[in-house]
Amino acid sequence: MLGSTVSTRGGYHTGFKRGDKWGCKAIQIYITLSRQWKVLKLKEEEIKKFKEEWEKSSVKEVVAHIPYLVNLASSNEEVFRKSKDRLITEIKRANKLGVRLLVLHPGSYSGDVKEKGIKKVTQTLNDIFEKVDTSSVKVLIETMAGQGNSLGSSFEEIAAILDGVDKKEAVGVCFDTAHVFAAGYNFKGYDGYNKVMDEFEKNIPLSKILAFHLNGSKRKKGSKKDRHAGIGEGEIGIEAFRALMRDKRFKKVPKVLEIPNLEKKAKENLKLLRNYEK
Repeated sequence: MLGSTVSTRGGYHTGFKRGDKWGCKAIQIYITLSRQWKVLKLKEEEIKKFKEEWEKSSVKEVVAHIPYLVNLASSNEEVFRKSKDRLITEIKRANKLGVRLLVLHPGSYSGDVKEKGIKKVTQTLNDIFEKVDTSSVKVLIETMAGQGNSLGSSFEEIAAILDGVDKKEAVGVCFDTAHVFAAGYNFKGYDGYNKVMDEFEKNIPLSKILAFHLNGSKRKKGSKKDRHAGIGEGEIGIEAFRALMRDKRFKKVPKVLEIPNLEKKAKENLKLLRNYEK
């Protein structure tokens, strides 16, 4: 199920027309403003229009990305409180819009003991899941590049977060190809692809991967730098993406582009990837 991140300028519902223009079966959007804490009230008219446009669209799955502002591991009490409140808002809004998948960066910790940061994230998720209905929504922990004190750059850390959540059915994983490569996994070539997936499966069931971010990497393996490139550009090359597109285990899992210059490059990148589905 291939698609792309799309703009929603002019309203959330506009993402479907942009997705249809590129032939997307899945799209990724923000359902709140991505760069500010303030959240505008969601109007009934907006919900209605969103669902109407989705019904008319060829898009089958909508992935919503939670803003990067959210940091459930923050030691800053104000940031932590705002982060917790924002995730609750995101889940409630996803329920209203009918969006099933929410992608979350697990956050950055302060100090030299990652386990404390992981524990704070899982405790917060457990608290949130007790407060809101997650029966139709899954929060996907994104694999991270490992910049600074960010959590989730190893499969073991992702597994620890998932294991610490009581409602196992409410969480999954978003596998970001550039992040995994930057974190040090050799997501390159056919052999590299297979070995990385085997390594993932040693820690987490593959069935927990419920979305992919597709992107090349401008930096070398293990750089810990989050620098995306187009498909086939940069350090990862093309073979791993060919392997992923042909992997029947992930046929129904949404795979969305997260590349620079989307407006100019999305169409050609999607065409390239579709050729590998055959």
